[in-house]
Amino acid sequence: MRKTLLAACLLSSFVVTAGAQVAENTYSPTGLRPFIGVGLAAGGDTLLRVQNDAEGASANDVTNIRAGDGLDLRVGLSLKLGNLPLSLQTVVAYHNDQSNGQDNTKYRFRRVPVEATLLWHATDRARIGFGVRKSTQPTVKIDNGRLAGDTTRFDAKFDMKASTGFIVEGEYAVTPGWSLKGRYVYETFRYKDFPELDKVKGDHVAIQSVWYVD
Repeated sequence: MRKTLLAACLLSSFVVTAGAQVAENTYSPTGLRPFIGVGLAAGGDTLLRVQNDAEGASANDVTNIRAGDGLDLRVGLSLKLGNLPLSLQTVVAYHNDQSNGQDNTKYRFRRVPVEATLLWHATDRARIGFGVRKSTQPTVKIDNGRLAGDTTRFDAKFDMKASTGFIVEGEYAVTPGWSLKGRYVYETFRYKDFPELDKVKGDHVAIQSVWYVD
């Protein structure tokens, strides 16, 4: 379902971009511009496999919680660097992959990334950027969970730590105040209390819709 939703968002993004009738010379960002954004990400290693425990559910009815998947909500600032064809963006985001099961069960992996990205203005409306990212407070959390074949309920929380991640992204201004982004993020995670376990890959691709406030 998540992959289908991501594909639908990608398709709608291309349709909207192809149909935009805004003239090139109307997009000329200057100074400091706050923005908000929402996006969907997909990728990374599987952290949890959540079995649907509803009556009649098949054994194959499983949802994966992955280290790169999830909904991305963000706020940030974009600064045009004088007369240079460059902009610097800083962001604080909330990135969460979650599955709500039966009987009030909840499984999730959440983190609060902090990012800095330098973007080159390839054209008046297109930008290409490279940046760094640090996912703070990465946590795997289970509320009212249940092991397969067991009726006992339990809560669990596993704190993780993230490597410094790297970002490659492209941005296209559909209108002067609304842009679409596509990006790739490379990052890894480790369990704080289980350092002997292998690193968890959080690499992912994402699409985002961003609104600027001028």
